[in-house]
Amino acid sequence: MTDRDSAPPPTTSSSGLGGVVNATVGRLGHRLGKAFLHPRRRAADTRRVDRTPGASAGMDSQDERHEPPPLGAVRLRCTDYGPDRIHDLLVEDLDVAALDAFLEAQPPEDCSVRWIDVEGLHPYVVERLRVTFGLHTLAAEDVLHVPQRPKAGDYDDQLFAVTDLMSLEDGMLVTEQMSFFLLPGLLISFQEWPPDAWAPIRARLARPDARLRAHGADYLLYALLDAVVDHAFPVLERLGDRLESLELDLLEAPSPELLGEVHAIKRDLLAVRRVMWPTRQLVDVLRRDEHGRLSEDTLTYLRDVYEHNIQIIDIVETYRELASGLTDLYMSALSNRMNEIMKVLTIIATMFIPITFLAGVYGMNFRVLPELGWRYGYAGFWVVCALVVAGLLVFFRRRGWLG
Repeated sequence: MTDRDSAPPPTTSSSGLGGVVNATVGRLGHRLGKAFLHPRRRAADTRRVDRTPGASAGMDSQDERHEPPPLGAVRLRCTDYGPDRIHDLLVEDLDVAALDAFLEAQPPEDCSVRWIDVEGLHPYVVERLRVTFGLHTLAAEDVLHVPQRPKAGDYDDQLFAVTDLMSLEDGMLVTEQMSFFLLPGLLISFQEWPPDAWAPIRARLARPDARLRAHGADYLLYALLDAVVDHAFPVLERLGDRLESLELDLLEAPSPELLGEVHAIKRDLLAVRRVMWPTRQLVDVLRRDEHGRLSEDTLTYLRDVYEHNIQIIDIVETYRELASGLTDLYMSALSNRMNEIMKVLTIIATMFIPITFLAGVYGMNFRVLPELGWRYGYAGFWVVCALVVAGLLVFFRRRGWLG
């Protein structure tokens, strides 16, 4: 992975106004590229598992899978529920003994669905879950390799899906990888880091009349994917508000700082697009469900998720065009300001041209100049200069060049 902090700012060989603007944008892009990388995302980037070319695929290549995580690094939550009962178990201080007890616990007889949610990624925990529930080694490896392209795949009797949940923290776009394993009566979800992102889903499960309680684990997978997709709407709403305010600011007072913010929004929109396009393909794969793991009700609701995804993509494309238009607006506003300045300077220079001509004529070293011997010659010279300037001002105003 390239170290963005050590990359030199881009240079340009263009000259004139375009070269200055390009150089300014390049410097701002380099600085904002570092500033807008959220600290939590930077911390997550350091946890990426390095892959040596030619290394073996799967969890066998993870040396850390034999070392338990430190206390507090990973949280486990198990939710067993059925139409008439729900039981929730949370393990915060996870050690080897607590993990063994967690994996050996059996669901109550009147609970038809078990949901295991893991907050935080660690090879040891992922490996234990893989062995216990028979998760495919390639899918378990994808859970740890952050970030993954959103996708869905079948492995024997299980369905694997991975996508990104987007949010804005302190005005910066943050993406968190979410991974899901769907097995008969069981859903295992992995969150990249705490805190819990599924609080609204748990609140729905707590209601006795919730639709989630009456369906299987496949419907719970739909609900989680729907929450992931819907998280993009407030992000886009915030970015749209920023674009509207930037449009007014660029019209009133264009500046390189505003242009840098426009480019930061364009990068955020590109990040949203990189997530939502493959997520659309993910949902489409689930909708086809060639192995019959999803019920007809779940497939019906997945169509709604697909439509929301299409709507988000349309909004992203609209905002990208608007952001590109703001860049053109900045260039136009800057050009107009330069034109106004040049117009003022040209008018001032034009007014001094005839005055300079008169001063040059009467400054010549000839003995015979009729007006030099006139008593009121000096005062007449200034009167003529004033009349020339006044006449030029009247001419410019009538032509619409002033005011």
